[in-house]
Amino acid sequence: MKNLFFLLSYTSLFACGSSTFNCGTIDSKYEKDGKYYFSLILSNTGGGDQNDAGRIYGDVSVEQTVYLLKFIGDEHCIEEE
Repeated sequence: MKNLFFLLSYTSLFACGSSTFNCGTIDSKYEKDGKYYFSLILSNTGGGDQNDAGRIYGDVSVEQTVYLLKFIGDEHCIEEE
């Protein structure tokens, strides 16, 4: 039983290891065709100068429950595999 727990823990660690998260600040929220979206100001994830490109925007689709729980100015992260 102890070995099974260790094996499951070890497997789940590597299963999630390839995922990355991109985060940003919610700049606006909108609904279109029954779907919910956040417009994010993406965080600077790469190297380089913080002042070089200005704001980088990205729109992401979210579930209605997430849409209702988050507010403009909150941070939101999306998982990319």
